Amino acid sequence: MVHQQVKVGSRTLKVDGSSTSERSGAGLILTSPEGFMIQTAISFGFPAKNNQEKYEALIAGLKLSRTLKVRDLNIYSDSQIVVKQINGEYRAEVPIMAKYQALVQSYLASIPRHQILQIYREENEEADTLSKLVHNLSDLDCSVYFEELQKPSIEVEKVLKIDNNQN
Repeated sequence: MVHQQVKVGSRTLKVDGSSTSERSGAGLILTSPEGFMIQTAISFGFPAKNNQEKYEALIAGLKLSRTLKVRDLNIYSDSQIVVKQINGEYRAEVPIMAKYQALVQSYLASIPRHQILQIYREENEEADTLSKLVHNLSDLDCSVYFEELQKPSIEVEKVLKIDNNQN
């Protein structure tokens, strides 16, 4: 499934999301070239649908990568739709997905060398497992970071302008 040349010496980010009628969440694993891993499980306080959970996983991974000032990143997802939308092969027709696509592109702009590749579901089992464990905290390994996301990443906080005018 991985068709492009994978860059050696890059960090890798594997992402996945899971959504059922009872719960939804995301999992991500960021790995350094030396093998150090940061694993994160994210629980959503909102219903996620239509690949929204997969985009949320990708955004969380890109935020982490930006915080760590990653300059070279290989991203892996088993979502054909998300990968092809980000690579520009598919157009995001649904307005929510277009917002996610634009937000991901803005994060990718801060990573000079990156590529996103589709992998088989079997190659993404660890991230998939993290995305499904978000409500079973006792099942999480102590080395896994846990996060709760109360609203979608594409929802922007309203910022009011402050005017220092004396009137």
